Amino acid sequence: MTNIQNTLQTISNYLAALASGNSEQMSTFCSPNFVLDLVHDDAFVRDPLSVDDMKQFWEVWFDGFSEMDWEVERTIAAETVVVVQWTFTGTHDKDLPIFRKPLQPTGKTISFRGVSIYDVADGFIQRETTYNDLYGFSYCHGRVGS
Repeated sequence: MTNIQNTLQTISNYLAALASGNSEQMSTFCSPNFVLDLVHDDAFVRDPLSVDDMKQFWEVWFDGFSEMDWEVERTIAAETVVVVQWTFTGTHDKDLPIFRKPLQPTGKTISFRGVSIYDVADGFIQRETTYNDLYGFSYCHGRVGS
């Protein structure tokens, strides 16, 4: 396999674990110094998440949605970076205490889009930088008007 194929395989495996709701398996594709940079956290002056913080974040997220789907819409790859455009759809039926003000379950199916940039070296994800449509997410939860 070429370096690009290896890099794509790492991201494909990570995204398969994400889609199946398995944060422990996701962490096996991350370097020990991995960071998850959720760009929306810049507004709250929060640091990027470590691999352990990432696992906790995703466990809470997975628990908040009884049904969920991650649809990969586009992938752009080079030897050390992969860009993935995606759409998340899920039924929110449990608390989401990952935000400053925890979100109560709505029972609604919500959908929002995002882009994740993965920096990969030596077969492991070093950094994931995620940009997502929190306005759309907030709108689905009645936190902003139309």
